[in-house]
Amino acid sequence: MEISDEAPVYSDPENAVQKEIREVYQDTLGLIHIALVTHYGLQEMEAVELEKDLYVWFARFCGRPGAGSPKDLRPFLLVACCQFAREYQKYLVGSGVRESSPNLKRILDRDPGDVAGDFSRSLELLAFRRSDA
Repeated sequence: MEISDEAPVYSDPENAVQKEIREVYQDTLGLIHIALVTHYGLQEMEAVELEKDLYVWFARFCGRPGAGSPKDLRPFLLVACCQFAREYQKYLVGSGVRESSPNLKRILDRDPGDVAGDFSRSLELLAFRRSDA
């Protein structure tokens, strides 16, 4: 009986899902960063820390029983991004740590789902342009 020197190949569905979660998150990260820094006015380090929290949240959200594919759940990631940023900025402005501006007030007054919808449309347009090239 011969023993192969090659390591056995196991297809682990959990690893495949984790890989897809990372890929979807990485593909969305640029848009998330723009939302946090440009639209919600977070400082660079605040955005980086919030991005880490969003990744943990998204991985758990995708890991729930019966959850769809991470790609199908991307809109929820964008809503969570806007919700996290909105609440964080409201806290900073409300506690006097940060001054508000007309642009910040305008975005904080909007529903995070609506803001995320705007970003989702931007993502769809970007995907369309990539497929056209």
